[in-house]
Amino acid sequence: MSSLKLNQGSEFKDLVNKRNQWLFFGKEITEYLAKRNYSLFIPSGNIWYSSFSVYASYSYNLLKIIYFLVKQLFSDKTSFQKKSTHIVFSARGGYDLKNYNRLSHDNNVEEIHLEAFNTSQKINFNIVTIKSIFSFLLENLREANKILKLKLPQELRKNIINHSLPQLAIYTYLCAFLSAIKEQIPNVKIFHTGAILLSSAAMRAELETVYLTHGLVGKNQHNMFFFSDHVYVYSDEEKSYFENRSPKSNVCLYPVKELSKLEKRVIIFSSPYDRDMSEKTILEVLAPFLKKDYKIFFKKHPIYKGSLVDKIAEEYNLELTGSQMDASEIILNLRPSFTVSWRSTALCESLQIGVIPVSLSGDRFKPLSTQETNGTFKDSTEPLYWTIYPVWKRSLSWMEEKERIFELLEDNSLYKKTLSELRMR
Repeated sequence: MSSLKLNQGSEFKDLVNKRNQWLFFGKEITEYLAKRNYSLFIPSGNIWYSSFSVYASYSYNLLKIIYFLVKQLFSDKTSFQKKSTHIVFSARGGYDLKNYNRLSHDNNVEEIHLEAFNTSQKINFNIVTIKSIFSFLLENLREANKILKLKLPQELRKNIINHSLPQLAIYTYLCAFLSAIKEQIPNVKIFHTGAILLSSAAMRAELETVYLTHGLVGKNQHNMFFFSDHVYVYSDEEKSYFENRSPKSNVCLYPVKELSKLEKRVIIFSSPYDRDMSEKTILEVLAPFLKKDYKIFFKKHPIYKGSLVDKIAEEYNLELTGSQMDASEIILNLRPSFTVSWRSTALCESLQIGVIPVSLSGDRFKPLSTQETNGTFKDSTEPLYWTIYPVWKRSLSWMEEKERIFELLEDNSLYKKTLSELRMR
């Protein structure tokens, strides 16, 4: 960065690079920046700051790094004898790896599956050297100090100190770990499902990264500084979003197979929690389909631990299905005519596969607050969802369009026309 630019001040986005982006990964910081549309001017010059919490955090992280190094001495050193490898990091107990399996792979590529947030698992490889980890530690401390000396807004500075600095040790270890991987494996590619800190470390180690989105992407969910070399998404809307936010990323749609023949079946995809579902609404939905002799299947969300689904399934003799399968697998396997859910990826995949989705989410319209319009004083009534994918346009709304669903059940000749309309409207 030129001295002239420094003297004039800088746009915040121009200050972010591969060495310091880890400081801006947290949810609180992402929301803070998103509210300002990532437009933030930082005045020129530095400030002198002294914060006990900062130096306490540095000391704690130093001790944590020493602990990592000592702990790994009790494990045998791992040696990788591979030329081409995919390292796939799971963040959701493994079920998010389904998306990795959807991609075509070279049979000659080895796969290593690791848990994104399991530091102990990485320590057990015992491949991080003292020289490497302290080299990264010094670099990360320098970058943190450079940022904290800038004339940042107080709220942003506070978020960095409270939410980013506590991750210094883990981020430093990840940098050293992934650098060691790169030294041993000439051609390695990192796949992750939203582990932003790990992705930042992979980018710092100059590894090729692939981000496999899992679930519908939120508008303010992803910091604009943390996109990978490759991104896989579910919908055209999400593809356009990432292409605009991260022009250097190669953004692709997950491969989809479209069904040509459907059965008189309905799949209801549950929400993760009972509190997000209305028993009354579910029973209202069941009635017209059961009356027309549709076979109803219930699919629990992978992290579902409630009781409502089992209660309804038992009472109405519904079949629970596909506990180990993702939405697209189940739809392709059962070939339903309708899918039913809330704001779920299943609704998006259903439409792409050629099955009409029915959304049970209410509140299609609500007033936009000042905060939700990025500071503009605007009172209006228009669609507002946290997802980029417009669920309200791409699904039939049970709350607002149930009459159209009843018409479809009476006249199947309307099916293809309705499907095309949902894809276009």
